[in-house]
Amino acid sequence: MRQLKVKLSAKQHETLRRHAARLRTPIAWLIKDCLATLVDDQKAENVRTPEPMQAAARGGSFAWLSDEPDLYTATDGEPIPARAPRRR
Repeated sequence: MRQLKVKLSAKQHETLRRHAARLRTPIAWLIKDCLATLVDDQKAENVRTPEPMQAAARGGSFAWLSDEPDLYTATDGEPIPARAPRRR
């Protein structure tokens, strides 16, 4: 097990303390839960998009869509204007 020492401003510490109090959990547990969420999110990002799409296509759940008419075509609607570059 590793230990981490972090310096926080008084405002950051108070915000963290209030959030932990609202959840009725120790600050250390709150931080561990946040880190676990980050790890889970990272694992989810590593799932390649084609894999779930291929599984859905093979499963037949969306086969009924082939009998449905297309609601929109490439010529429907208006083009979205390009965004101006952000200033930094």
